[in-house]
Amino acid sequence: MGSAYWGEFRTHWRPLLAATMGLGFGIGLSAYTMSLFAPKLIAEFGWPRSQFALLGSMGLLMLIAQPITGRLTDRFGVRAVSTVGVLAGPSAYIAFAMQPGSIRAFFAIAVLQIVVGTLTTSPVYTRIVAERFERARGLAFSIVMTGPPLVGAVLAPLLGRFIESEGWRNGYLLTGGITMAFGLIAVAMTPPHIGTRPDEDVPVEPKAGYGVIVRNPAFWVLIIGMILVNFPQGLVSAQMKLMLMDSGAQSQTATWLISIYAVGVMVGRFACGLSLDRMQPHHVAALTLSMPAIGMMLMASPFDATIVLALSVAMMGLAQGAEGDVAAYLVSRRFGLNVFSLVMGLVGASIAGGAALGAVTLSYTLGLWGSYAPFLVIGACVTLVGALLFLTLGHGSRKMEVARA
Repeated sequence: MGSAYWGEFRTHWRPLLAATMGLGFGIGLSAYTMSLFAPKLIAEFGWPRSQFALLGSMGLLMLIAQPITGRLTDRFGVRAVSTVGVLAGPSAYIAFAMQPGSIRAFFAIAVLQIVVGTLTTSPVYTRIVAERFERARGLAFSIVMTGPPLVGAVLAPLLGRFIESEGWRNGYLLTGGITMAFGLIAVAMTPPHIGTRPDEDVPVEPKAGYGVIVRNPAFWVLIIGMILVNFPQGLVSAQMKLMLMDSGAQSQTATWLISIYAVGVMVGRFACGLSLDRMQPHHVAALTLSMPAIGMMLMASPFDATIVLALSVAMMGLAQGAEGDVAAYLVSRRFGLNVFSLVMGLVGASIAGGAALGAVTLSYTLGLWGSYAPFLVIGACVTLVGALLFLTLGHGSRKMEVARA
């Protein structure tokens, strides 16, 4: 790798750190902490697991929220949008801590968290990388996407012990305080003009932008592929600890296995990012995004030794790490910067839609069989189909400049 490749990191390390920290302490962190609260909530309030599994379907709201967030970021910039999300986000954690035990109230707060938390997601922060990096874009995306799993790997065991000793309500309050503190640091480090594109004299009309986007075949591969490979995400986020305990792991062991999952996400991200800078992206996408199928089949098998469970969550984590890199890289190479955040928002909506569809399916299979195994088998098959779909992208890497269309 030449000096120009690494020179981008020396030049743009500050905005890269801001994006990594902002995404790490945004709503994406909940994927690594949400399941820590689940056993306590279910035990205290007696909520059925099948009903609690519907929490993942709340992600359907992102079908609307993510594209709106993307359009706002394209228009007003990263700093303006992320500031609102960072300041409003802790309100959801406070509400979780104060909720009375009604699962309907819990779901209503989850809706609030999604609405305000979407302003701290990848359509916002990946815009920084898309503007500042060219040669090392794949690795830079990897670093930014590593934010949530890195924070999750460190915070999950500490938060797990805190919940055990101080209670789940205090755990929510602590999480809210941490996310606001580090989120504000990220906002302060973000360059003020990222995303505002002051050098562009002609704004993109929304209708023209949407029209050119949906006529690009790569857009539909991204949308459908991401729906399918994210089908099991409702299980990974809110149900991971319950699933591991159902497989025979003790509570503390399950907490540490979640940390292994987070580490797997980080490793997968760096490996995928480096590969995207050197290999055909459609090959990287198909290979990495098919890996959860192996992990889920192992999890569904009768082998429940700790080493098998660790291998399973690691495989699932490796692929989850690759997913964000693949989406951001393909969007940045196939679409113009003027609509980067909008397209990322639409792709994010498809990710949320796939996770919500999976959550509804999980609720049904849990209610019918009382086991996670049937859903794991279904999820493995759906994921494999979605991963292989990316092979249809072929070798093209043509960038579509919708701003000039």
